[in-house]
Amino acid sequence: MNKLLGSSVMIFMLLVMSACTANTTNPSNTAQLVGVEILLNEEISPNQATELKVQITQGQENVEDADDVQFEIWRVSGKDPSEMSKAQHEKDGVYSIKKTFQDNGVYYVQAHVTARDIHVMPKTVVIVGDVSEEELNSIKEVPQNKEKNHEHGHDH
Repeated sequence: MNKLLGSSVMIFMLLVMSACTANTTNPSNTAQLVGVEILLNEEISPNQATELKVQITQGQENVEDADDVQFEIWRVSGKDPSEMSKAQHEKDGVYSIKKTFQDNGVYYVQAHVTARDIHVMPKTVVIVGDVSEEELNSIKEVPQNKEKNHEHGHDH
């Protein structure tokens, strides 16, 4: 009886070990993260059209087939509601919108990118025209829980 029990345990252990090794993944087959870089002009003036762009990559490859790319823009002061604008694909993984900021101020620009079953939402600060020290300091005073920075990955 002990021999039978010992043999059964040994066979069970071999099955478990072989199942574990059969499920190992090759690192080259794992999904690579989608990279999103927000590209902005160094100087943005109020009442002048400017281009806001993102470049989307996965590994070394430009992403030309993003499902959805939008820009969300709002003042750091939070007095105005945010505004969403759908971006257009240009080339080389670059998507853009034209935007005219009406007023001087400090703004958040957040890209909402869904590409290859991954949702990425990088955010940056944009200074439009001349701003006061008080407005610049307001960037540092925004509580972390009020910021809208999220990243979501969905591996199917």
